[in-house]
Amino acid sequence: MTGTRRVTNLALLVSIGLVLSIIESTFPPLLPVPGAKLGLANIATVIALYMFGPWMALEVTVLRSVIGGLLRGSVVGLFLSFSGGLVSTLVMIFLYVLFDGTFSVVGVSVAGAVTHNVVQLLAAYLLVRHLALFYYMPYLILIAVPTGLFIGFAARRVNQSLEGLPLQAR
Repeated sequence: MTGTRRVTNLALLVSIGLVLSIIESTFPPLLPVPGAKLGLANIATVIALYMFGPWMALEVTVLRSVIGGLLRGSVVGLFLSFSGGLVSTLVMIFLYVLFDGTFSVVGVSVAGAVTHNVVQLLAAYLLVRHLALFYYMPYLILIAVPTGLFIGFAARRVNQSLEGLPLQAR
């Protein structure tokens, strides 16, 4: 893939992730646990992983987290989003590369969602140093499974729709 095409695809995926994040922030709380979200922006990361490979997925996550955090103007939000996004993307890449074909798009997405919630909780603990935060852990994991399923099914559907188009790098 040419440099221009690669940068264009990266910009599109980061933009899609940012727009989905902004749209999701307009929703009223859908889940009973404070701070729990669907994670719609992660659709862009999963699409990047399966269409363009691990490096593109990592770039999408880093750029989306940094730009989104700067747009929101919250250093804490940037730290939580970046830490959860980075580690969850690394876990998804690990499953995708080392267990190629063993885990489906949906399975990789669920693993990423669970990892994201756990790492964000650990990052929040580093900031506030209050053990009561860990009472949220079971609820966040229970919420991560259906949201990860949703994101995985959505990303799989988009990837199926885009198969055969001349934008794939793999």
